Parts: sequence; C-alpha cells; structure tokens
Amino acid sequence: MASGAAPPSLEVPISRRLPALTQQIGSVGLGLVVLGLASFAFLSISGRALGPAAFAPLATLWVIVNAAGPAFFQPLEQELGRAIAHRRAAGLGSRQLFLRGCLLAGALVVLIGVGLVVFSEPLADRVFSGQESLVLALLVGLAGLGAEHLTRGAFAGAEAFGRYGWQLGIDGVLRLVVSAALALVGVDTVGWYGFALAAAPVAAVLATAWRLGPATEPAPPDDTWRELAGALGVLMVGTLLAQFVVNAAPVAASVLAGPAEAARAGVFISVLVLARMPLFLFSAIQAAFLPGMAALVARGDRAGFVGRLRAVVAAVTALALAGVVVFVGVGPWLVTLFYGPEYQTTRTDIWPLAVGAGLFMLASALAQTLIALRAYATSVIGWVLGTGAFLVVIAVPLRLEQRVGLAFLAATVAATVWPALALRRRLARPLSAGPVADGPLEGALDVRPQ
Repeated sequence: MASGAAPPSLEVPISRRLPALTQQIGSVGLGLVVLGLASFAFLSISGRALGPAAFAPLATLWVIVNAAGPAFFQPLEQELGRAIAHRRAAGLGSRQLFLRGCLLAGALVVLIGVGLVVFSEPLADRVFSGQESLVLALLVGLAGLGAEHLTRGAFAGAEAFGRYGWQLGIDGVLRLVVSAALALVGVDTVGWYGFALAAAPVAAVLATAWRLGPATEPAPPDDTWRELAGALGVLMVGTLLAQFVVNAAPVAASVLAGPAEAARAGVFISVLVLARMPLFLFSAIQAAFLPGMAALVARGDRAGFVGRLRAVVAAVTALALAGVVVFVGVGPWLVTLFYGPEYQTTRTDIWPLAVGAGLFMLASALAQTLIALRAYATSVIGWVLGTGAFLVVIAVPLRLEQRVGLAFLAATVAATVWPALALRRRLARPLSAGPVADGPLEGALDVRPQ
C-alpha cells in the first residue's frame, strides 16, 4: 500500500485486506529473517573466536541489549505508530507528537546512562565477568535501539513497512560483517565484539531515517504529552515483565555461575539462543496481529475474532512444536555446528528451553489478544505471575543448567495459563461493538463472564 493512501475502513471485509496485510508482514518478516540469521552468525563467529568462557559476557550483553531495548522502547514504537496512523487518516501531520516521543526516548537514555555510570563497576564484575568495556557498549546499544524504535514507529504509522524491513536487515548485516572482519584479523578481545553489536543499530538508523513521512509534517497544537504518557505507562509495565520472562534465564546463568562454571554458563546461553530461533518467525506477525484483532472487537465480530484467535493459536502451537521436535532431536549437534566442538550439551538441558520458548510465543499472542479487548491490566498480570514463578524456581538448589532451564519453563507456563483462563471468561459473553475508546485504561479489568 502506498504511503499516501488512506487505511482501509473497518467496513471492508477482512478477506479483502489480507493481500496488503501479507505484504506488510512479508516486508517486516524478511528484515527479521536477515537480522535473525545475521545475529546467530555473529554469535557463532564471536563464540568461536573467543571460546566459551570469554564468550559468556558477550552473550549476556547480546541478551540484555535485545531484552532491554524492546522493554524500554517498543511501547513508544507501538504508540507512535498508532497515533501517527490515526492523524494520517485525518490528513494531519505528526511532527509535534514525534518530537515529544524523541524527547521521552532521550530522557530515558539519559536516565539509563546515569544508572550505568553509577553502577558500572558492580555491573561489570557481576554480569560481564569484569569487562567494563561491555558496560559502555550496553549504553551505546540501548541508545541505538531507542532510535530504531522511534523511527520504526514513524515507518509503521506511514505504512512504510519496506523501510522498516530494510532497517532490520541493515542492522543484522552490519553486526555480521564487522564481527567477521574482527575474527579474520585474529581479534580475541571481547570488547571489540561488544561494540560491533552496539554500533550496528546506530548505523542502521543513520542509513534509513532520512525520510520519515507524516512524522516530520507540521501538526496542529494538541495535548500529546498526556496521550503518550498515559499509553506508555501501561504498555511499558507489560513489556518490561515480558522481557524479564524471556530473558532472565541467560542473565541468571551468568550471575549464578561460579568461577568453575563460567564455561558451562557460556554453553548454556548458546543453547538458549538457538532454542529461541522460532521467536524471530513469530515476531513477523505481531505488528499486524493486534490491529486486526482490535478492528474485529470494534465491529463486535465475535465469530471473526474467535476464528482469527484460533488460527493464530494453531499456527503458534505448530511453530512451537516444530521447534521442540527439532531442538530436542538434533539440538546437541546444532550447538556444536554453530559454536564449535567445545560447546557440548544434552537433551536434558535443551528440552525445558525449547518448550519454554514455544510457550512464550503462545503467552505473547494471548496477551496481545487481551490488549485488543482493552484488558490491559489483565494482560500484565500474566507476566507478573510468570516473573514470580521464575524467581521461586530459580531459588531451588539444582545443577546450574537444570535450575535456570526449569525456572524459565515455569515462568512461561504461568504466563500462558493466566491469559488463557482470562480469555475463556471474557469470550463467554459478546464482544462490545462500536468504536474503541482511546483511553489506555478503558476496560482494563473487564474480563468477567456474564
């Protein structure tokens, strides 16, 4: 769809919008595939160049950057995309909105930077095995991801999904090329690989942000501070907790590992990275899934809503089962293939990670469905329960890999069961027809059956 075309009306049948929807998903999906493959290649190259023990803090940086970036900035991308699209449909620009989003993101980066400076020494010692350069790389990487999410919000609001996909792909290719060059010249210092990871988002933004469409067009005065703050407050809590559920395991493995377990922690983190490969495929549908479900709610189309929900749940379940079968069946061989003969693991350590990754996808789909129903607080409760389950199980004194893997599995089970039960209660009565309210807390706790 051209960037200047108006979005389809809610009265247009869903079946007539599928080709455009597929094209949008395809553009983002292709970028995600490039980013995902390049990320795994980056980890494979750096893991071989550094060895298991030195690789552990770099893998931890990779996990933290990819967790904290979306946790802090993805809500801003979502709200900017929604608000810019809304104004674009009314023939209005969004310059004021976008600039205020930039100010919020900049303030957040400054706050994060102050925290990293204050706690740089204990963070380097406890999380990055004494590598202080990785603390600075973390700050640079988070700033770059903040800029990426800002520009992606502008791209999504203008339906410029091709540019969205290009930014994802450029990010991945840059980290791959730089890490390969470092390995070829024999660099075995972890800090250089950390900065290769951190600088790629910054360069990707510079390469794609030269045309932002409605985000840079003049806008009439309005109260966008209240609009942004109200939506972001709710979205950020859920996103932070979801990122904790999916990313706490590798960080815990790095923190809990004793001096004699450093190499084992590096192997475990590499296994977890591979087990999460299906998450990249799942991410391609998320940008279009939530708006589609929200449109069905606005129309009161219960049959269409339930049908799409069943189709998405079936697809996610099939993807999750395929991941479990592949990684439990040939996981040890895959780990050795990707990282080298020093990386040895067992199916006992793999299966909780593979099952947990599948359940996380299902929990995310169910949580987005609750958000489409405007049950914001209910969707957050699932991630709260998942966080609590992880903290309880991680305290059980087991072998490191078993302890962390089962904690991840318990977290995803809890995060999946709650929204499934909440949706069952909510869908026992009709959907509310009519326009969806703009307030972020509208219907937040409304999951009671009739």
